[in-house]
Amino acid sequence: MVRQSSITLASECSVAERAAMTQALEQAGFTGAHLELGTAAGGTLKELMGIYPDAATRPPFHVIDPMTYFPDQLTKVRTNLTNAGIDPDSVRFHIGTSADFLPVARAEGLQFDFVFIDGDHRHRPVLADLALADFVTPGGLIALHDNGPKFPGVGWAIDRFLVRNPGYERVTQAETLTLLRKTPAAGPVRILSTDLAEASVTQVLSRWRQSYRKRLARRA
Repeated sequence: MVRQSSITLASECSVAERAAMTQALEQAGFTGAHLELGTAAGGTLKELMGIYPDAATRPPFHVIDPMTYFPDQLTKVRTNLTNAGIDPDSVRFHIGTSADFLPVARAEGLQFDFVFIDGDHRHRPVLADLALADFVTPGGLIALHDNGPKFPGVGWAIDRFLVRNPGYERVTQAETLTLLRKTPAAGPVRILSTDLAEASVTQVLSRWRQSYRKRLARRA
């Protein structure tokens, strides 16, 4: 299936969701690095970078993505940024997953004021991606996209993460966008192996339920 964003190069976030992130970032006045996990065609990336119109003072931007979402994905992301007047070479692209990125972040001592998670929306991957919270500065924000009935894994992972990590708080819900804040009380991220195992099982059961409901709908 051809992804619409690969044709239009537009953001896969709604107007309301982009507005919520824009408002939060403008109010925060962050100067530290920003990270996007899952960029599609770079539509949301260019919007986030556009919040800081002065390229000389724009925070550093990083992107994590396997670049296999559609053919020539990285080329289209770079073209999208160029068309918006943004130098694609100003973005540091990490080709891979959050698991690939974590050792790099640790080795380089990377920290981020803002992290946007919009990758694989299944239960286990989202929970694993939330390990990136370890690299968020106190007071920093984590945004997660597609927290809604279509992708139950996102909400499940957020709930489990917050139970294990009480130093994080929900600050905004705009349509399917959830914003979390890392408080000064937050310690090292706790995501247990049992949590990941449960996420894997719940993920399979959720897929079965969705498939069963679709079969029933076709028979109705």
